[in-house]
Amino acid sequence: MRANAKKFAVTSLALASALALSVPAYADSDDIKIKEVEFRVSWDGGKPEAGDSRDFPNIEIVKGHCTIDESSIEWDDDDDEDWNRGERPTIYLTIEADAGYRFSGTDLSITKSSYKVSRRSGSDESEMNVKITLDKIAGDLEAVEDCWWDGRTARWEEIDDADKYEIKLYRNGSTVTTVTTSGNSYNLYPYMTRSGDYNFKVRGISNSDGETGDWSDESDDYYMNSSDVYTGAPPTSNTDGGSTVNGPSGSSTFNGSTGWLSDSYGWTYWLNGAMVKSSWIYVDNNWFYLGSNGYMATGWIFVDNNWFYLNPISDGTQGAMKTGWQNIGGFWYYLNPVSDGTRGARKTSYQLINGSWYFLDPTSGAMWANTYVPNGMWADANGVLH
Repeated sequence: MRANAKKFAVTSLALASALALSVPAYADSDDIKIKEVEFRVSWDGGKPEAGDSRDFPNIEIVKGHCTIDESSIEWDDDDDEDWNRGERPTIYLTIEADAGYRFSGTDLSITKSSYKVSRRSGSDESEMNVKITLDKIAGDLEAVEDCWWDGRTARWEEIDDADKYEIKLYRNGSTVTTVTTSGNSYNLYPYMTRSGDYNFKVRGISNSDGETGDWSDESDDYYMNSSDVYTGAPPTSNTDGGSTVNGPSGSSTFNGSTGWLSDSYGWTYWLNGAMVKSSWIYVDNNWFYLGSNGYMATGWIFVDNNWFYLNPISDGTQGAMKTGWQNIGGFWYYLNPVSDGTRGARKTSYQLINGSWYFLDPTSGAMWANTYVPNGMWADANGVLH
């Protein structure tokens, strides 16, 4: 929603970025068709960053036999005096064809570089309403102020604008591993395979612009003795699904150490003689989820604000997290195969997959096929949008 619309004079400055817009002819006229309009956009003092005051760019037309109606220029704004990370400055204006010229065509929406110009409703052959969407506002991330051990799980304070965190684990001053997660905790026990003093540090990462914050100070030391080191299968992925793995918990024990146990109710997993509960574990090259009662989950589960599908079939990988395209109950679903902090999570809405667009039901996640999707495109028998 636009708020506090403002007007500003357009001045001609050095080129910061340019976008050429082309539209096809569609009607006969004695006027000359304008087939291309080129805008020039520039910032006074350089592109702004988060925390800078809300100064807006200058716009001019450098090609197209048309002019900007300066009285039409307005932009989206809010009540903040400064820019916020992730915002996209959005400008609205009208351009008018010069005498003897007309705009050619009706379809105008071409993106180039990192900003977008599109034609808006109300345009005709003599004037064109335009929306210009510029780059997201970037800027420095804060450093993580505090981090600590909770058993063998690393924890830290969240920071604003961080979409994920990178954790570096050390043993006796030497690097053991670097992992990432979308949460503010991570179970490091599977990497603690040798006795010694372990500590870690953390930094934030922004997905919107790839910005990384400064590393936190190192945590206190956690001493791992030789009898308590992790002896299970080592993780093959250094990206956590964003869940908190609490390690050994509960009071039930058995005469063993680590591994799977089964009974008439199902499978449980044990670490150092204690049953794992309400946690993801990485075992046998797969992710599994142990419920609050300690038993391995199968089928659809809702965890960490996402839906996951765990193999319900006893085929040697029962309970393992499924990823990629899966046909479940006669419907196709797409489960995130990327280790980006939400691996295995069910995708919804419009998704670009292997170069093709699909529409996955916003509620169920099931792929739409042989029908029109909300934006008017046709989903063919394979779900590909046309």
